Amino acid sequence: MDSKIQIQNILPDSKYVCFVIPSLFSKAECEELLSLEVKQSFQKAISNYPTYYRNNDRLVIDSEQLSEKLFEKVKPYLPETIETTSNIQSENGVWFLSQLNSRLRFCKYSANQYFHRHLDGIHYRSETEQSKLTFMVYLNHATQFKGGRTLFYKSKETEEIWASYTPKQGDLIVFDHNVWHEGEILEQGEKFVLRSDILYSKKANNYTADSYKTQAFGGHLGYIWHLLKFDSSTVLSGGRDKIIKIWDVEGQLIQSLQGHHNSILCIEKQNENTFISGSRDKKIIVWQKQEKQKLENQKTENQIFKQIQVIEIHDALVLSLCRLTDTVFSSSSGDNTIKICSIDGQILKTLVGHTNWVWQVIKIAENMIATSSEDNTIKIWDIRLGKSIETFETESPTFSLAYNEKTQQLISGDYNGIITIRTLTSDFKVANKHTFQAHIGIIRTIKIISDEFIASGGEDNKVKIWNCVNFVCNLTCKHQNFVQSLELLDNNVLLSASYDGTIKTINIEKI
Repeated sequence: MDSKIQIQNILPDSKYVCFVIPSLFSKAECEELLSLEVKQSFQKAISNYPTYYRNNDRLVIDSEQLSEKLFEKVKPYLPETIETTSNIQSENGVWFLSQLNSRLRFCKYSANQYFHRHLDGIHYRSETEQSKLTFMVYLNHATQFKGGRTLFYKSKETEEIWASYTPKQGDLIVFDHNVWHEGEILEQGEKFVLRSDILYSKKANNYTADSYKTQAFGGHLGYIWHLLKFDSSTVLSGGRDKIIKIWDVEGQLIQSLQGHHNSILCIEKQNENTFISGSRDKKIIVWQKQEKQKLENQKTENQIFKQIQVIEIHDALVLSLCRLTDTVFSSSSGDNTIKICSIDGQILKTLVGHTNWVWQVIKIAENMIATSSEDNTIKIWDIRLGKSIETFETESPTFSLAYNEKTQQLISGDYNGIITIRTLTSDFKVANKHTFQAHIGIIRTIKIISDEFIASGGEDNKVKIWNCVNFVCNLTCKHQNFVQSLELLDNNVLLSASYDGTIKTINIEKI
């Protein structure tokens, strides 16, 4: 450790690690990192991240050699241990400094680019090794741009800036993943940073993997994106760990499926023996139940599903899947399109009309689907015509949709936490509309429970049950992070999945 370097604590009165090591990297080292090759290789982040969240350019490289070199430079200044307490068993205990994530992200900000308020996601190597701190080097000086400070907040909702830091070339900032922060909008010039994650590990005697895996619905590492009740005895879940887990209704793990190379964002039942999954890797995989005879003859127990088809029809991540018939589905994507496709991979139609990410696609009638987009519209499509027949303008991006065929109600949840219930006519026009504030922040998921009740989950970490007659909230449950997916297990139990890596069972019998 260089005794001349004075560490600057950014949040001195908080429980969080958040400090700057000034001039840890020299001007020459920064220029070496930000080589001409790097500068010429940046790509738009929109292919992987929505514009409401971030719109900067980035370059991702994997280099063990460079990460080891960077780690050796910062290691003397890092806390050797971090102790965490959480109701998520796998995250409890004392963690020991391990290494720097070899996945390195160079970020470039030009005028009008930003990275809005967020928490950095945990990088999981295993149940006993995961990232705790963010590592970020400022590669150029704030004299070369205007704006672009790193801002810190006490919560997602507050407008008050807790602390800020103006970049100086060669400074390294280190902070806890649990601190809300943002890259302020750049007014002019160009700003460059290099970002990675500082990993910590737990000793075996602090953690018993078997005890964690025997918890009901316990076992995902990181964000859980989607839940699906496949049949009366089987539940599926998928998330950031690239694994689809097959559970019985008691929450005991039956099988883990690996096939995707990035986060699994959506899962849909296609027919009695088949389901499909979509991912950030731009792929859709078709999975099928094995025949009973093969199950009895195989050596490995409980291998119920197998991969039978990989479908590549989108140019960006697959955000939503919707069954149309036993052999045909629709999919929506970050490439702004909706595809109508057979499970053998044949594209039947491409629906074009949205101008930004299409977050969800749902079936509302025979040959009719509805889609919601970040372009502030909801569209109704006639699949036979291959075009949109109605467009509903929205005040903000819409992320979640549900449809009650009996009541003809199209229910949507948006960026501002508002639920809108549109009662549609037989030709899919709006007969009446009601809106109410349901959550603080984005509504990620809506589930119809009955003609009278719906459930919603949002980025305020809450699950809420609503009476659709008087719009009163009858029940609220909370996760430690965003609520991403809801599924009815039966008439009395609702499952909720969260970014906190857990699946909860919620008793709704008395609502």
